[in-house]
Amino acid sequence: MTAPLSLSNLITVVLAVICLSTILPQARGNVVKIWRLAMPACLAMVEAFILLAGVFDADLASDVEWLAALLIGGVAGRMRGWALAMQVDQASSLMRQRRSADGTIAAMALVLLALIDFTSAALQEVWIDPEHLAAAAALFAGFLGSRALAMAVRTTRLPHNELDTA
Repeated sequence: MTAPLSLSNLITVVLAVICLSTILPQARGNVVKIWRLAMPACLAMVEAFILLAGVFDADLASDVEWLAALLIGGVAGRMRGWALAMQVDQASSLMRQRRSADGTIAAMALVLLALIDFTSAALQEVWIDPEHLAAAAALFAGFLGSRALAMAVRTTRLPHNELDTA
């Protein structure tokens, strides 16, 4: 069962697109403020929670699936966040990571999941069950969140490098 098209479907698409646009500077290897690491992760978590709220026939199995996906994504994101090559300017609270596509792929997957949810609601036809959509969003949100947290922790431990924003 799917709910009719509503504002929550539109919000998930908007959040996913903003998540993708905020992670692109990091993925390209641009110099960014350290606090900007949290933006894509927070947007992804909000999307995952909205998709979870859209599960009408929630049961223990769907809740366990969502939590397991969040934990698996979190473990993968933590490992990736610790493995990424980074430079940090502690004086200016700036960081640069080596170009990588992992964050962009996760954010694009969130956009795809949001579009599937939007289209399913608009057509009143379930393409993927809402509990599986929510779990997939939790997987990518967990990945982005733990990746950002690991990178933020690493910024306090890495040697200082002069980074220029120009």
